[in-house]
Amino acid sequence: MSEEQKQSSPVQKVKVGGWKRILGKRWTFPALYMGIAAIILASIMWYQGSKQYSINRMDAGIPAKQGTKDQTAQLTEPQQAVPVAQTDKPFIWPVKEAAQTQTVMNYFDASADKKEQEAALVQYDHSYWPNTGLDIAAKDKKAFDVIASADGKVTKAERDPMLGFEVEVEHPGGLKTVYASLDDAKVAVGDQVTKGEVLGTAGRNVFEKDLGIHLHFEVRKNGEAVQPDKYLASTDTTPAAK
Repeated sequence: MSEEQKQSSPVQKVKVGGWKRILGKRWTFPALYMGIAAIILASIMWYQGSKQYSINRMDAGIPAKQGTKDQTAQLTEPQQAVPVAQTDKPFIWPVKEAAQTQTVMNYFDASADKKEQEAALVQYDHSYWPNTGLDIAAKDKKAFDVIASADGKVTKAERDPMLGFEVEVEHPGGLKTVYASLDDAKVAVGDQVTKGEVLGTAGRNVFEKDLGIHLHFEVRKNGEAVQPDKYLASTDTTPAAK
């Protein structure tokens, strides 16, 4: 066929563009579908992950948005622990100026060694008596204020011929504190006293006359004298030099 005939022929070869050639391939549409599906799947996974992250933050007590300084502070500031400063020793030292006093005789402990037991014996009328409490004196050997070791009710406040003025204070749990060898008593039976309240002034007594001016302090549990150190929160005094 001559050039003239080709140009006048009603059937002409159409040139196909680049996109049409690609779309004409068999693998084009499957590949396109897979690509779109991958994009959709990735979007779903991102959305679910973001939602789960928000839920986890809420479960942990963290605000979903940190839009203010106060909210940021809640994340950075450590949680303060609630102090649980409970003690099984409910009594304080029974003298107002503890640092100016000292223990001159300890409680007689049956489980202590022989030397400690001998030092806790009261000599009276040619006999020896186990000490049922602590004897406390001022370092300068002068009188001092005696205070209540804990809140309680006064059940006894009177002069004893052997022990001087004696005050007893009742506390919960079957406990009682005894303050003897007082020169006077500033409370009366039936009074409600508070921890640290002055009960009287230390003085002398006949039974422990060798100790001079001092306080005889006892702790009783269900009527029986017990070792005071087991109930005193702190013993700021030091034993007297032997």
